[in-house]
Amino acid sequence: MFKKEMLHMAGIDDREKKILLAVIQSYINLGFPVGSRYLSKKHDFGLSSASIRNVMSDLEEMGYLVQPHTSSGRVPTDKGYRLFVEELLGGGIASNAALLSLLDSFNLDVVNDLNELINSITKAFSGYSHYLGVALSTTMENSILRKIEMFGYKDNMIVILLLTEEGVVRHKIVSSYAILNQQDLSRISSYLTSEFGGVTLKEIRNALAEDLYKERAMRDDLLAKALEFCKYAIFSFNADVFITGMSELINLPDFCDVQRIKELSRAVEDKVKIVGLLDDILEIEGVQVFIGSEAFKDNEALSVVASTFYEKGRPFGVFGLIGPQRMDYASAISIVDTSAKFMSKHLDNR
Repeated sequence: MFKKEMLHMAGIDDREKKILLAVIQSYINLGFPVGSRYLSKKHDFGLSSASIRNVMSDLEEMGYLVQPHTSSGRVPTDKGYRLFVEELLGGGIASNAALLSLLDSFNLDVVNDLNELINSITKAFSGYSHYLGVALSTTMENSILRKIEMFGYKDNMIVILLLTEEGVVRHKIVSSYAILNQQDLSRISSYLTSEFGGVTLKEIRNALAEDLYKERAMRDDLLAKALEFCKYAIFSFNADVFITGMSELINLPDFCDVQRIKELSRAVEDKVKIVGLLDDILEIEGVQVFIGSEAFKDNEALSVVASTFYEKGRPFGVFGLIGPQRMDYASAISIVDTSAKFMSKHLDNR
């Protein structure tokens, strides 16, 4: 989904880079275009205001800065932000001690549902950052099935429980055209558990999609029903996406007008896009930063910082922050990295 090109660094020297990074950090802090006089007062570049202005003009020609109005200062472009972010990532990522202390205060011993923990961590780092917190629990594709259980409900309704080795529990209530007593449902559950226990949901899904059991099912009515229920359950369990902190985000000055808020709402409501975005990140190591249209092609005002968390080396989910293009990338990178490493450590120690 994403293809980030490496920056072409030729043509930008150390002095230009220092001034560019100062412009970007100042713009992130201030929220308005940055001029040469401001930089000359705040930074000791050993240059006059006029010389700094000339360098900024060169950076604009190279595509790193843009001047919104003729008489205003300059703001970063996507290309400028990209260089800034690569510098941050290249310098190493420091742990966020305050956030880590907050996460360490969670009573993990009483959390039985991993999705509950993922949701709690997402709320914590969203509130801490004041950006939109998003998380994707395992897509279930690589989850290993431990057990399937089925129980009769009411009016021919059946509750299907799916338990995985990771401790994730999913349930689905389905309607059955056939009248099945609890003994039948227990037999179906036992068969499916013995047949598919220890297998990933992706492998089960592929086997069911390819009708590998079709011939046997034609000779056994109960087996046919078992496979039907299993197919419905496996194919209906999608990735869980958690989104929190919308009120925090719309209070930022970057979303002060109604049109920006509408664009933000549309982006957040389209969970399919968010799932796709996080799902792509799931296979990439380290913190990933997507600026403007790199994340949402139809919304250049948003950026995403995200990182995968693991269980014993296997990707288990993604934590991310969605914020304005002018987000505090250094803080967001540290927050997401700290949260992902905390979750990975917990999963490894279970």
